Amino acid sequence: MKKRPDGRYQAKITLPGGKTKFVYGRTIREVNEKKEALKMQYAPGVVPDSSKITLQEWAEKWWKTVKEGKTGNSSQEGYLLALNKYIFPALGNMKLKDVRPIHVQNLINQMGEQGKSKSLQRQVLVALNGMFKYAVRNGLISGNPAQYTEYYEVPANERQALTPAQVAELLEACKGTRAELAIHLALYCGLRRGEIVALKWSDLDENTRTIHVKKAVEFVNNQPKEKSPKSKAGERIIPVPPHLWDMLQSQPKKSMFVIPSAQGTQMTKTAVRRLLEPIQKKVSFYFTWHMLRHTYATTLDKIGIPPKTCQYLLGHADLSTTKDIYTHIQDEHITQAARQIQNIYHLSKS
Repeated sequence: MKKRPDGRYQAKITLPGGKTKFVYGRTIREVNEKKEALKMQYAPGVVPDSSKITLQEWAEKWWKTVKEGKTGNSSQEGYLLALNKYIFPALGNMKLKDVRPIHVQNLINQMGEQGKSKSLQRQVLVALNGMFKYAVRNGLISGNPAQYTEYYEVPANERQALTPAQVAELLEACKGTRAELAIHLALYCGLRRGEIVALKWSDLDENTRTIHVKKAVEFVNNQPKEKSPKSKAGERIIPVPPHLWDMLQSQPKKSMFVIPSAQGTQMTKTAVRRLLEPIQKKVSFYFTWHMLRHTYATTLDKIGIPPKTCQYLLGHADLSTTKDIYTHIQDEHITQAARQIQNIYHLSKS
């Protein structure tokens, strides 16, 4: 790619059969988008007759040309889940040109009615928006039917914090088990599952009694793969409560990892699941790693930690993510206040 004297950027692309073409744009992003659109237009097997191609046929060509192998493993899995489990069964056999906003909205509504989370709905819409935008650029359709789709609101069970009684029951149930330290790290430091798996003894600072979160883990075919935090905000320094610091110091350091597998290696996805399963069966309520982290977030609020500080401790890149959590907390506060003021007028008469 080079910049021309007129200020535009120019890139050369080799098409199937060896033919070359040039694309131009005012920005590098515009040039790259035109390159991808051109690749799509000349991709082997593209059906030139837009009246016949189905949504699934187009989605598969879009995937192979634009997305396959070009994002992280977790993103690839997210796209494939969205396509194979939700999009293709509902819309795959429709002609691409016949898909309307109501069809997309119906798909999202059905997911919501089945209790599928907003994040899963978002995955489906990201895939749909991507394929439809490229269809527009290639002249197959005139507009993006997923553009104005609204999410279906479902209760976010994953965002529920444990009650003090549930925390007490959980801590008693995990006492003396291999899961105990990991559960404490989630409850009292707010570490994500992938951060717990990646945590090394070298990440602990004895002078300040803090944990320096430097890495996280994503799972590729069940195996752990270390990566940098999702955003710069993910790297952070977290103060460790005294009881948890004592627990950490009493642990035998037979592995470089704070929470290793039974063999002393970094845990696989299966090992992480099996770590929690016995405790999940012992307690009287359902919980996940994320619910433990959410409990940490609610505790920060209850002890008066400012939202901006909470954002840092939780590793959120955007304060709005933190505020979404506090919306739930504030609802609890309002309910509590409602109970407290029920007798306000009776009190004022006395």
